[in-house]
Amino acid sequence: MTMFAARVAGGLDSWTPLYLLVAGFLVIVAVVDLVGPAGSHRSSAGRHLLRIPNGLERVTGIPGWAAATLGTALFGLLVAGVGFYSDVAWHVYTGRDKNLFTAPHTMIILGLFLIAGAALLGILFASLSDVDTTIRWRALRVPWSTVPLGLLGASAVCGFPLDDLWHVRYGIDVTMWSPTHLLMILGASFSPLAAWLVLAEAGVRPRDGRWPAIAHTLAAIMTLEGLSSAQGEFRFGVPQFQQLYLPVLICLAAAFTLVATRLVLGRARALLVATLAFLTTFLAGANRVNGTGFVHPRPTAVYVASALVVELVALVVGVERRLRFAMLSAVGVATIGLAGEWWWNSAAIQPWHRALLPGAVLVGGLAALGAAVLGAAFGQAVDGRPSGFGGPVLALAALTCIVALLIPLPRRVGHVTAQISLARRGDRAVVTAVLTPAGAADHARWFQTLAWQGGGLVVSGMHRAAPGTWVSDEAVPVAGKWKTVLRLQRGDQLMAVPIWFPPDLTIPAPEIAAVDRSASFVNERHYLLREQTGPADWFSILVEGLVVAVGAAWAWGVVVAARRIRGAGITARSRRLASARSLRTV
Repeated sequence: MTMFAARVAGGLDSWTPLYLLVAGFLVIVAVVDLVGPAGSHRSSAGRHLLRIPNGLERVTGIPGWAAATLGTALFGLLVAGVGFYSDVAWHVYTGRDKNLFTAPHTMIILGLFLIAGAALLGILFASLSDVDTTIRWRALRVPWSTVPLGLLGASAVCGFPLDDLWHVRYGIDVTMWSPTHLLMILGASFSPLAAWLVLAEAGVRPRDGRWPAIAHTLAAIMTLEGLSSAQGEFRFGVPQFQQLYLPVLICLAAAFTLVATRLVLGRARALLVATLAFLTTFLAGANRVNGTGFVHPRPTAVYVASALVVELVALVVGVERRLRFAMLSAVGVATIGLAGEWWWNSAAIQPWHRALLPGAVLVGGLAALGAAVLGAAFGQAVDGRPSGFGGPVLALAALTCIVALLIPLPRRVGHVTAQISLARRGDRAVVTAVLTPAGAADHARWFQTLAWQGGGLVVSGMHRAAPGTWVSDEAVPVAGKWKTVLRLQRGDQLMAVPIWFPPDLTIPAPEIAAVDRSASFVNERHYLLREQTGPADWFSILVEGLVVAVGAAWAWGVVVAARRIRGAGITARSRRLASARSLRTV
């Protein structure tokens, strides 16, 4: 069994990361402005503004409007991502925020504005440069790729005030997967897909030179990182959904991104992207915050085994027959790739056990099949080629992914009681639980004591001392601001009994004393979302409906942009090469 402990001694609310990121971004903009030649726009303001895209094009060989859009969008995702992970850690380890505009919240909202602003910036520079786009009105030029990027960024920004209204109406929650959180998280997470399409619309191919190859690689890495962000529900140790979701989410991200990467970037690049994405996430999570000793939990996925499988499939059967390549890659991701993730997650906060089988392989395989086909079609769009897949095939692939995400959704409660005994060790206690029925936890996906919001996180596995009798591996907190529960997940049942909860006058809620007790397991959300108040009503239905509608708009934007872009790549590439030659003569 496992024991995980993390502590917070300050630093998660530090403004330093934001200052450093913004300063670095401004330095890059200033340097680009210095090296960029003035444009030929009719107004002096337009000529000056064109120095930035012209400078980017001179340095990278990538059309200035595209380089500015891609760079701003990916930088916005980076800023929002850093703030997001710090904010999740803050809520899990310490509880409520003191005010709305904390450093993590400010980073999130600034990053989301930058993602939305990247679309506007692309339209501005395309218009000033008189780029030949199919969407135009007078002097306005709108690249198709900025449409989904703008939709993603704008809806994510709108999620911030909606989230504040959600918390005012229903109280504070610690789950990542509330509707308003998903609106912000997924809006930012999917933005690299639109940013990658920017390169396609500009006619930029990885084989065009060093900077185009770097740009495509960065887009692929950020796509994998973005599609992995929803896994944070499990990364931070207080997941409130079935553990089956984690292998499903890993298979989705791996199959989509690595198949697309192999088609766009070529041999060995899927392995390179997976390795760089993992190292970036791992090293970022391993950094101490202000030397306090707090360490972010490690990543939930490695992706290297999946990348090796995708590369092996491409080597053995080739990539010319896209559907065959995608489906064989998906099978590899859901078997060999998942075996690699199983090894990695055997030491996770909630370790993977045999109880996850066969669901992890079957449902994960279903997700991988749909995602791999969609990834192949997306990769072909980025590469400026027809996918070769008909509409029904892509619709079936999308439906397969949706079904795979719906299967683990139920959260039920079983008929289990526990006789809890505490062996006190100061402010901590070793927990003994005698279960009825005795075999209730024999095939559990997890059975743990969990303590959070007391200045850190303590998770201790339960080991069986006798039939029906389980003892915590370590003593867990039972005093102070800590909230401590005994959690049991088996299949689609997620249950808990309380060990210790302090009184909370804000909600209000009474103290649950740390004493020996007999209790029935109830839905664990009753304790994990203790701060949440008020029943679901018209507002929650409205917000949930909005999330579904926005998700459909995202999908529409990406699909339409990909189709419009696909035929324009060759023409755009020839225009780009001519522009690059003219800039070099300035």
